Amino acid sequence: KRPFGNPVPVSDLATEILDPVLRKRAGISIGLVQSWEEIAGPRLAIHSRPEKIQWPRRLHEDDPFEPAVLVIACEGMAALHLQHETGEIINRVNAFLGFTAIGRIRIV
Repeated sequence: KRPFGNPVPVSDLATEILDPVLRKRAGISIGLVQSWEEIAGPRLAIHSRPEKIQWPRRLHEDDPFEPAVLVIACEGMAALHLQHETGEIINRVNAFLGFTAIGRIRIV
């Protein structure tokens, strides 16, 4: 849908392709992955990355909303630092997403 001859940044094309795949397979958006350094901070972002969001199953549409679990892949000792900052990271991810989507973090 773009006019012929206008260059498009590769990152925009990659985002258009990857975002629907990540949403379907991991329940996570490319925006969260790209903003991880700002959310977790540069010290933790080097050694960790968000893997997926695990939403609880709802058997009926009448079931109340329950926050999801954010699965974070982390290296060695950074897991201890990540564990200490869990509450702050949950608040930052929820602020990024715009609602209370995450209730817990699981470190793998």
